[in-house]
Amino acid sequence: MERFDVCIPTLNSGKTLEACLKSIKEVIPVNKIIIADGYSTDNTIEIAKRYGCEIFQTKRSLGEVREMLIKRVKTKWFFFIDADIVVNKKWFYALIANRNEKLGAVQGFGLPKGPISFFRKLLLFIKVKFGLKQRGFTSNTLVRKEAVSGIKLPKLKRLEDIYLQEEVEKRGYEWKFVIAFCEHLKTEKQVVKEALRDLLNLAREKGFMRALFYI
Repeated sequence: MERFDVCIPTLNSGKTLEACLKSIKEVIPVNKIIIADGYSTDNTIEIAKRYGCEIFQTKRSLGEVREMLIKRVKTKWFFFIDADIVVNKKWFYALIANRNEKLGAVQGFGLPKGPISFFRKLLLFIKVKFGLKQRGFTSNTLVRKEAVSGIKLPKLKRLEDIYLQEEVEKRGYEWKFVIAFCEHLKTEKQVVKEALRDLLNLAREKGFMRALFYI
């Protein structure tokens, strides 16, 4: 059976990490789970050890952390999963079924519980159906190791995933979006707050009209 490495950045993720790791163990045929921890002061490391994770700690930016995680991957395909994501079998099979020789990454979407999920799903159905621009996320994404080996990312605390997507596409690979959903353990309020913050940062980087296509 094919196995996959799973890469997870953490920082004081104790409230959600156990649910995340439990779902990964139940759903994904794991080779190893690699945790890049930002020197958590809660029980994050204790939980990670209990699930047999490979752990290293660093204070570097999230862009640099992604590079460090990629270097530790040993499998042909691997997952980037955030510590507040709970995956499921339907999501897993949807991602692995969409692989082909031109694919560099395939991602699903994490949704919080509540009314916002309906509107998020509707927007995604429209964007996927019409092939509209969509921001690449690494919260629940299957990645081809070859497509990202040796990649260099900006030293950013957030939005580094957009630059990862752009670099993968520059290398001639496709970054694909599929209608496959998993659970995001953040509250709707947290999700909206982060989305608005990202939109403002993107608007400064790429212009407001272009940034709208990334939400």
